[in-house]
Amino acid sequence: MLSLWVCGLIDLYFADETGFTQQPYIPYGWQKKGNPLLLPARTTTKRLNLLGLMRLDKHLTVYHSEKSLTGAFVVQSLTDFVNQSHTKPVVIVLDNGPIHRCQAVYERQAEWEDKDVYLFFLPAYSPHLNPIEILWRFMKYRWLKKVDYLSWSRLKKSDRRSGHLRHHQSLWTRISDRFHRTTGQKYSSL
Repeated sequence: MLSLWVCGLIDLYFADETGFTQQPYIPYGWQKKGNPLLLPARTTTKRLNLLGLMRLDKHLTVYHSEKSLTGAFVVQSLTDFVNQSHTKPVVIVLDNGPIHRCQAVYERQAEWEDKDVYLFFLPAYSPHLNPIEILWRFMKYRWLKKVDYLSWSRLKKSDRRSGHLRHHQSLWTRISDRFHRTTGQKYSSL
């Protein structure tokens, strides 16, 4: 599939969801003995969910929801994406999440294929084959700053910066390198 994309025969998108809450993602920390560092705990249940479709040539389409992610949301987002203008066949790579494999998605799949948009499901337990996972990790652990978690409106604004990802060359280089190490394939479009 990568070869078809590199040759310009298809548009290849990698899709997945992620969610953000006001609870910061801090994997570890250090503190001096006798000087505890305290982090406020949030009890709110607000969550900003994203469904992203990422091409390896620095193009990203994101759909937002503050509601729980469901198959209906995936269908609505993918239908909107399918109805956009595409100049060549499109392949969307998805993992095997239940909301990707639900009946609502299967019911629309033939309609999408009539419009030259195809779904390709990765093997189980293979997030390393989906480069958008690297993007989500980058956003959660590197991009968001402590001040982004101070309020719900700030967190939502910080997410909107995702539209400027094409300017973050180091991120795209990291995604390209990681994907190359995983798959053994190199492409020059990045």
